[in-house]
Amino acid sequence: MALSWIAVNALTGSVMADLPFLRVDGPLKRTLMRYESQTASLPMGDPSDENDPTRPPENWRQATRKGASFLVALDENENPVWGGLVVRRNTNEGPDVKFTLASAEAYFDRVYVGSVQFESIPQNQIVKTLIEWYAAAEQGGIPIRVEIVGGAGQPRSEAYSDLEDKTLYGALTGLSSLLGGPEWTVGWERLGEEKFGLVATVGDRVGSPAPEGLAPAAQFYLPGNITSFELDEGYGNGEGANDVMATSSEARSPRQPAGPDGRPRFEHRWSPDTQVGTYDDLVAHAVRGLEDMKEGTVALKLSLNRHEPPFLGVEWNLGDDIGFDLTAPAWPEGISGVARAVGWELDNDTVTPLIDVKGIEGLD
Repeated sequence: MALSWIAVNALTGSVMADLPFLRVDGPLKRTLMRYESQTASLPMGDPSDENDPTRPPENWRQATRKGASFLVALDENENPVWGGLVVRRNTNEGPDVKFTLASAEAYFDRVYVGSVQFESIPQNQIVKTLIEWYAAAEQGGIPIRVEIVGGAGQPRSEAYSDLEDKTLYGALTGLSSLLGGPEWTVGWERLGEEKFGLVATVGDRVGSPAPEGLAPAAQFYLPGNITSFELDEGYGNGEGANDVMATSSEARSPRQPAGPDGRPRFEHRWSPDTQVGTYDDLVAHAVRGLEDMKEGTVALKLSLNRHEPPFLGVEWNLGDDIGFDLTAPAWPEGISGVARAVGWELDNDTVTPLIDVKGIEGLD
């Protein structure tokens, strides 16, 4: 069955219209700590035929008003799986109205953090406070609540100034890039028959790790319940490095070398934020940067039938560990491992978890 679409008021979460003939131009995508976009079209049908079933509802203009509405996808059980803020609406002489949509995290990049200081406050509480102060409906923002999972997190001392012109998205990205920094994501929930809301989930980790000594709840196999896969490994500029330094306008971290790894020295230097609060923060950026880059990129995409188990939202969710075991001509002895679903792509028939893999058994 296909996903269905509704229009939701960006201020209140109230349903404004059903849009049964809305179609997106590709898979919907959700990723930890970032926003995603998509384009869509809505057919106008035959304006002269009041009985044309493809005609949109009479209030379609109000329901798709740019900056004022989210277009939300519902699954077969009418649960929300993705929503995009209408950031652009385009019409011409043709029969369709075109839209550009951005997931709710994009709103965080349209509001700014004021002057506020946190002294030894748990990091997940900082994220919760920033979202509630600068993005929530009570402050003129969107209908969002914040839930902390797995505890309040380690204490952090962070200071923000209105003069820095730092967006909420920039502030959250800076926090998350610290070694051991918080993770966050934004999803949707049903609040009533005709009302939906956003949920920001924050924690030291979003999603569940595999139980110690046990396999993850969701297991994927080829041959088996995987229809196709793609493994992409990279060590290009910006992908892989074994000697990393983080810099700012005022200081730089010590070089962080990985040690002998069978490669010549590949260096990477970058400024992780416009203003790093302390020298220790700069060192933490460098340590985390080395951890992220020392083995280069390893990207694994698994294509699954959305209507067969393991089901997204049941056996696995964003941020969870999943298990995989793959056999292919390039890997006749198989490659396997436990990885993490840091994102997913979804269409009517297929779900593709976006996998963070470091240390696959069977790779050279």
